[in-house]
Amino acid sequence: MSRRARFGVVAAVLAVLVGALAPTMTSGAPAVAATDGQMIYPASGNIQSKVNDGCRGNFRAHEGIDITGPGGTPILAAYDGVIKTRTANSGYGNYTDIEHPGGYVTRYAHMASTGIYAPGTRVTRGQQIGVIGMTGATSANHLHFEVRRNGAVYTAINNGFTCLANVVRGNVIPMSFPGLGAPRNASVVSADYDGDGKADLLVVAEDSDLRHYSGAGTGSFYPPSVVTSAWGLYRHLTHADLNGDGLGDMLAVRSDGALEFYGSTASGGFGVHEIIASDWYDKLHVTSGADYDGDGKQDVVAVSPDGVLTVFRGNGAGGLTVPNSVRGGGWQNMRFLVGGDFNNDGLGDLMALDNGGVLYFYPGQAGAFGARQVVAGDWSGVTGLTGGVDYNGDGLPDLLVRVASGDLYFHPGTGGPAFRSRVLIGAGWGPFPQIE
Repeated sequence: MSRRARFGVVAAVLAVLVGALAPTMTSGAPAVAATDGQMIYPASGNIQSKVNDGCRGNFRAHEGIDITGPGGTPILAAYDGVIKTRTANSGYGNYTDIEHPGGYVTRYAHMASTGIYAPGTRVTRGQQIGVIGMTGATSANHLHFEVRRNGAVYTAINNGFTCLANVVRGNVIPMSFPGLGAPRNASVVSADYDGDGKADLLVVAEDSDLRHYSGAGTGSFYPPSVVTSAWGLYRHLTHADLNGDGLGDMLAVRSDGALEFYGSTASGGFGVHEIIASDWYDKLHVTSGADYDGDGKQDVVAVSPDGVLTVFRGNGAGGLTVPNSVRGGGWQNMRFLVGGDFNNDGLGDLMALDNGGVLYFYPGQAGAFGARQVVAGDWSGVTGLTGGVDYNGDGLPDLLVRVASGDLYFHPGTGGPAFRSRVLIGAGWGPFPQIE
């Protein structure tokens, strides 16, 4: 059979694999992160002021809710998010801002001391972030709780509070928050190929079979099923959500240089197959799994043979668009490159393992990557690296690492450049040419 004919057979097989990736069993492991879109009261106390309302029939130019309470009592995060600001000024005193899904930001002001967590730290709903105080422009202990959406004061927050009434921290604020329950970080589901909400794993076996390992949602995987054969003709197997439907798509480069997109279907398997670029076979690295330019659509990152890294903009429909963004050279010294929003700030980051065995974190910024940070200094024995998605259901991107012995390890993410202690998934992964 000719090479062109074999390509056609593989494409046809993948296009009708609806249902082929169904998991063999299910897991009841619950997710930690909140997804219901309901904020909670961040503190206990009496409501003395609302937005532009002094709570005594008088207008007051005010941008938040004042909750009186004893100094030193806990302040809780109203919803899952990432610490955006921890600082102080003469008006708010000590305050912390948390960025949430749907464009929301909550502010917690007049805290007794600086907030517990530094910017970039991911927190969950109900987690203590500080204590009530009376710093800044106030003469009484209270929490100033402010909500903004897309940069503007969210005046609808008044609907969840009653003047001069008492509230109890941790109770649900009785109102709706449109968009809050939407996933903040789409990259954590970029490898969910069977639509069960858990990140999966694709591997190319030594016999060129493409195998699917359904994720258990606990950092482990169920026994594999064969998706198709003859996958030895492909390289740069990459996970993505390039069409923005919340399901994992697959990217792969054929030996003739064509970059192919395979879109997942809601019932499992791959339904859409398109060639979206050409002349990619000689790329040193190809990765995706995140939005690198801040437009809300996932992109593709590739390194040319001379070491220049370029971000190829996704169009949100399974393809690429222009202009591309060149992010500099020197990347030919990297053995592995993994994309994802590791610090949960909405922009794609990179984990890069160099030829000396040093793992670096490159934080994403608008149009660039920030100064790299050393994550680990002795990973010279690593023979496979992937991730940037959530394998254990906590909403944070993780890593999978294969070592020279063939053992595969799970490294849970922390919402930043560091990872928690590794957990052994199993042995026997050494012969696989590609793990994604």
